[in-house]
Amino acid sequence: MKYNGISAFLGLFILASCSSVKPENFSNSTPILDPLVFFGGHTHSTGVLESRSGKPTERITTKTEGVYADGILSMEQDLHSENSKPTHRTFKLKIIDAHHVEATGSDVVGIAHGELYGNYFTWSFRMKVADKGLVKHVNMTQCMYLMPDGKTLIIRSIIRKFGIIVKEITEQFHKDN
Repeated sequence: MKYNGISAFLGLFILASCSSVKPENFSNSTPILDPLVFFGGHTHSTGVLESRSGKPTERITTKTEGVYADGILSMEQDLHSENSKPTHRTFKLKIIDAHHVEATGSDVVGIAHGELYGNYFTWSFRMKVADKGLVKHVNMTQCMYLMPDGKTLIIRSIIRKFGIIVKEITEQFHKDN
């Protein structure tokens, strides 16, 4: 594929769009995304990791089970990728108020802070990475959009090291019945 300026501009626009979106702009969007309902029970996903240049590097799948008790959604997730060993992750998610969410996780450093409006949910956090020299953490921003069927969630993740985008993930989650 030949490089051209228009493609580069569109790519930069899409990359920046997740972080430049104002969550409150989705206040009237439907269906309403309730992460406790969507991630409660069983979900599964498929997705693709992309390099900094936008080249697909590997496909991923997940299976997640969420259980709600005492104001906390506890999630267990198995992540499979083509180029590495399967991993197991845990998360604990709490709704703070109508528009704010906090979470902890096995690969989250500190607390993830999120905003929730209409069918849109976004959060940012520091994530632990495998011990590969000096870099122990990366910054992740995820933007989630609940689709009209109420059972499909599109997630766009942007991973940065030292403020530079190093990977992106586009993932589609499905709520199992």
